[in-house]
Amino acid sequence: MRRLFMGAVSLGALALGVGAAAAQEGILLDAVTVTATKDETRAVEAMAGASVVTREEIRTRAVQRIGTVLNALPNVATQENANDPATAVNIRGLQDFGRVAVTVDGARQNFQRSGHNADGAFFLDPAFVRLVDVTRGPVANVYGSGAIGGVVSFQTVDPDDVLVPGERLSLTLDTTFLMGRQTGILGSGIAAMRPTEAFGALVGLSLRSTDDYENGDGVRVDDSGQEVVSGIGKVVLEPAPFHRIELSGQLQRFDFANGLGTAREPRRDNEVTTETFVARWGWDDPANRFVDLDVSAWSTRTRTDQTQVSGTAPSLGSTRAFEIRTIGADVHNTSRFDAGPLGFALTYGWDAFRDEVTVTDPLGSADLFTPSGERTVWGGFLQSQATWGIVDVIGAARFDAYELSGGGVSSDGSRVSPKLTIGIRPIEGLQVYGTYAEGYRAPSVTETLITGVHPFPAAFSFRPNPNLRPEVGKTIEAGLNLSFDDLFLEGDSLRGKVSVFRTDVDDYIESIYSDPGAPCGDPRARNACADATFRYDNISRARLTGAELDLTYDARRWFASVSGGTTRGDNRVTNEPLTSVHPDQLALGAGLRFLDETLTLGGRVTFVAAQDRLPTASATLKSEDYTLVDLYASYDITPDARAYVRLENVGDVRTRRFRDGADSPGFVAKVGFQARLGM
Repeated sequence: MRRLFMGAVSLGALALGVGAAAAQEGILLDAVTVTATKDETRAVEAMAGASVVTREEIRTRAVQRIGTVLNALPNVATQENANDPATAVNIRGLQDFGRVAVTVDGARQNFQRSGHNADGAFFLDPAFVRLVDVTRGPVANVYGSGAIGGVVSFQTVDPDDVLVPGERLSLTLDTTFLMGRQTGILGSGIAAMRPTEAFGALVGLSLRSTDDYENGDGVRVDDSGQEVVSGIGKVVLEPAPFHRIELSGQLQRFDFANGLGTAREPRRDNEVTTETFVARWGWDDPANRFVDLDVSAWSTRTRTDQTQVSGTAPSLGSTRAFEIRTIGADVHNTSRFDAGPLGFALTYGWDAFRDEVTVTDPLGSADLFTPSGERTVWGGFLQSQATWGIVDVIGAARFDAYELSGGGVSSDGSRVSPKLTIGIRPIEGLQVYGTYAEGYRAPSVTETLITGVHPFPAAFSFRPNPNLRPEVGKTIEAGLNLSFDDLFLEGDSLRGKVSVFRTDVDDYIESIYSDPGAPCGDPRARNACADATFRYDNISRARLTGAELDLTYDARRWFASVSGGTTRGDNRVTNEPLTSVHPDQLALGAGLRFLDETLTLGGRVTFVAAQDRLPTASATLKSEDYTLVDLYASYDITPDARAYVRLENVGDVRTRRFRDGADSPGFVAKVGFQARLGM
């Protein structure tokens, strides 16, 4: 498994060397991805919709929220609110309750709190993210249970991301000032040491303080400022040749306020704390092709503490808390061998995790809408990858099972999900592939156990559904991978991925609101909500189809990129659109390099279509089309120091992303400086 560790680590050294080359705001398709098959390969060669974003890209873009980099990927979108730093990921129209598996150093991020926002989100300070590895669709079913939409895997910084070969101690500092429609400061520092070849460690601290921002019309968006403090610690041991041990911990604290201050939606102060602890051991001896072993165990805890700061006694000053603890383990190995002209990589493993949801609300009913309960999910897989000349074949099967209980209700289930991928390389640099893959998602605690009565005046009833069936996603995908060097000019490169897909989800779980009587909440009708109910139920079939493109050309002196995606989703029972599908998006980027590639100037234009393809009952969710223009410049003062300027939304356009709760910022200028000190 050393290849997975060291392949990821080597990206840190690569980022130090490419400098401005990675600042083109394209996806680094030459970077290594592991999510699709758990066996490392370049993203451009993965027979799946794979994208990778490196730490170099995240730092150069002075990212405040991780959604900034995810939203730039084809058919990947996020749902974020200005008054809440949580992020929910949508891939190819699938979102919420674990349909997209999100991990940090392999640890699942399963937090969920019911409300008028996304049903499944995570909190992550981008200051310590070194790599984002995204695989679209259930082709990554070997990566874990539930990911019928895809996988987003975050890796945090490693000592070798800060140290260069031969150094024993190093420090990196990042500082960014925000001006324009939002003011604030972002700052982080990471110190790393490697006193011996067998021992490395790092500690990092990140601080972020931003004021409320204004939209493109100059209107302030309340509660859009945040205070964030986060820290990370990691120890890396190599006690014997070909063995590697990682011990890491990440702590975060987010302070913010939200709510309208009304009786229906009181204002609350929020304190969110997260803990992620991971222990991992890898063993990969190049002389032993049968052992490439990875063993990991992890735990995560996300807790939101809220204090009501509006209203009257006894609710004024009341507190409530939402917490989810998840523990898990993963063991897998890859054995490589040849059989005549065939080369095989056989990967097999087992993984499991357990969610424990605890909600307390002494004076309210939040513990009914986000019910307490437990869910255990486990599974194993076997995958064979064979190469014969120009042909690559991947066959895999995964077994998943789950048990869920709480409030006197329980459910369970299991299934085997297959995958088959065939790829052909008719000429050097071109690969054509086709895939059929299935994925299995167990219902969440909230979907199964939700109960209670919605607060006045819309006092309808929430109903549990212990008979909720798991979802099964079935995807057919075809694609092209392009990887050409010295195509038009000496030293140039063309990288690209093009794919089309269709995903059918059987027993798709959706919230169903039924109001057979007078409109619930109508003050003129007595007992208007008596028959109105809300519960999660299986609809027979849902279908999502789409296409995506990611293409970059780099001639060293100049570069250009184009990326975009389109998805359509329908409830095939009612023949109405799904509400989870984001609008079409196309992004064009280009730039120039000067002064031996130490100075980079570039820009990006993003076109986002309107989204009015919605069911009648959700027409109020529609969003308008808009165009955003971003400009940037960076200058490498020395190999260890960089200054940069970013001008975001230079047209000061008023925008609101689909399903976001508030307008996005207007024009914002970011001025920053990065430095590294080593000895």
